[in-house]
Amino acid sequence: MVTEYREIGVGAIRYAKELTEEMSRTEIESSVEDLLQGVLNDPSDKRVKRCGYCGYWWRDDSLRNTKRTCCEDCKRSIKTLQRRKQRADKVLLNPELQTPRKHTLQDDYLWWLEYPCWANEYSMLKYGWKYERPMTVAKMDYVTNNHEMYGTGNRRKPRRTADYHGDNRDKL
Repeated sequence: MVTEYREIGVGAIRYAKELTEEMSRTEIESSVEDLLQGVLNDPSDKRVKRCGYCGYWWRDDSLRNTKRTCCEDCKRSIKTLQRRKQRADKVLLNPELQTPRKHTLQDDYLWWLEYPCWANEYSMLKYGWKYERPMTVAKMDYVTNNHEMYGTGNRRKPRRTADYHGDNRDKL
């Protein structure tokens, strides 16, 4: 029997810790395969079973021993798989129920090519104006002048006047 292992659940981790708490690190490393095969399990313990989702051994702590998964994450993942299968079956049986996805402007951008490009010029212009907004010459002059006047920050540079007389020096 081949078991498909997925991401391990919390209950399986707790059970593995119970089985290996007295062992040293080297003993644990050598007994990992036995742990996965169930050799370390007590055959008289009816509460030990395999998780229905992740496939690891765990001990059921429920009152009536009826749980199928080791934790809530595994239970949620099984439900997700069931819903995905139901949706796929529903579309397969009734293809007219599937609504096609609406075409967006971003769909015309061919990003996977070696040189990404737009397949439609209208989409490029409608989508790209938000990121590459063109400016008029007057607007660019305004921005350049403000940058020269205020600098890189948002404070105005103080005006500096040169003293041309030379005799108005501060006296010490």
